[in-house]
Amino acid sequence: MTDRIDRSLPTPLYHQLEHILRRDIEAGVYHAGELLPSESDICERYDVSRSVVRQTLANLAHAGVVHTERGRGSFVAERKLHERFVQSATGFYDDLTRMGYELTTKVVDQRLCELPLQVREFLDHPTGVRIDRVRSVQGRVLAYVTTYLPAELCPGLEDTDLNDRSLYEHLFRTYGLRVHGGRRTVEAVAASDEVAAHLEVAPGTPLLLLRSASRTADGTPFEWFEAWHRADRTMFEVEIVPGETFRPLHGVVRGAPEHAVSSVPRAQRFDWDGEVGTALGGDRVVAVLRAPHYGAPQELARGLVRGGVRIVEFTLTGDNAHAAVRAAQGVPGAIAGVGSVLTPAQAREAVAAGARFLVSPVGAADIVEAAGGVPVFLAGRTPTELRQASLLTGGGPVKLFPAHLDGPGYVRSVLAPMPDLALMPSGGIDAGNAAEYLDAGAVAVNVGGALCPSDLLVAGDGDALTERARHLRAAIDAGR
Repeated sequence: MTDRIDRSLPTPLYHQLEHILRRDIEAGVYHAGELLPSESDICERYDVSRSVVRQTLANLAHAGVVHTERGRGSFVAERKLHERFVQSATGFYDDLTRMGYELTTKVVDQRLCELPLQVREFLDHPTGVRIDRVRSVQGRVLAYVTTYLPAELCPGLEDTDLNDRSLYEHLFRTYGLRVHGGRRTVEAVAASDEVAAHLEVAPGTPLLLLRSASRTADGTPFEWFEAWHRADRTMFEVEIVPGETFRPLHGVVRGAPEHAVSSVPRAQRFDWDGEVGTALGGDRVVAVLRAPHYGAPQELARGLVRGGVRIVEFTLTGDNAHAAVRAAQGVPGAIAGVGSVLTPAQAREAVAAGARFLVSPVGAADIVEAAGGVPVFLAGRTPTELRQASLLTGGGPVKLFPAHLDGPGYVRSVLAPMPDLALMPSGGIDAGNAAEYLDAGAVAVNVGGALCPSDLLVAGDGDALTERARHLRAAIDAGR
């Protein structure tokens, strides 16, 4: 160790000692995992008391620079990799190589497979490409990643050598596909036997699980990945940026007296006694249709109505979504709207096509304004996002997405302090769990692939949708 304690300075002795030890560690005098000199040795070398040394080591341990083991001493901690891509649409490989790190990627599994339920619901495909990879940085194993992609968007990907390559770069150069945005979550989990073996840790070791559901620029569901990171080698960094000013949290209660919603502009109040509000309250379900093309849209809508599902959302992922809405308007009882609306221009186009409601996966005030009085369902996941979406739509239904990550219990938790929120869970909903979400307090549920598989939509098979709708209808009614 170098330098000396200067007792003439006003800086506390333990701060000076901390600076010296930090500098030596950063300079490589002591390496990761190496034992520091004992407390008595440090006391003697710098002529300071044991209390100064202990305060210094406590500060270094709190900062993650060292870790102390009772009876053994203080060891230099491994430097954690600061990952900032939690809120970035760029890839792990691209971000780290740009920062000068040596990154290696080992593919351990790569194949076509049946997709898990929550992945199938998001990607709206029954099968896809699964890629399992082990990522190492500077020779140290850092993460185990499982990625799912729709097979029809990237044919042949299952046979491509992706060892030590950027998946995002390959997807863009080969298929013209690029992640535009989405939603990511980070949670602490225990390592399963399989994941532990890949990360070279013991089963049950605490890990950081990063889960991501991503879309392309036009809103098409594109990628789902789950990345288990070694918590002893990773630190996620989230940058705080300026946001919009929040509106006051006025009470917006369905059926409340006039004064309770007086702060919400009249044009933006959601009419629970209107066509859409009444249907939601009665049916308690919205059919979400997502396919590259809607075959015989009038038959699709007619089939759903026959099965007891009147509210039909044609998402903009279909190339004829506007034409589908226009066709569905001719079906008695059907209430057709447009989903995956991301911009004011898309909102205006949907309204011009005759949409009786709009659904947006984001909470954008300009979309509500562009709708010109047509009901808009905005989406959110956190309590703040859900509350703000409710305010923007005058107390209208708010899409809770993705619901399957937290389950019906999360609905109860959110509604406990905010019972006025009209939540519509979406993502992973089917006949087996719809009633649970409704029992938890949801006003309705959004059901996508479980009710309206993409292949049936392309084929225009309204009869098949009727049977599925009746099954779902029976499950919901049984839970009333």
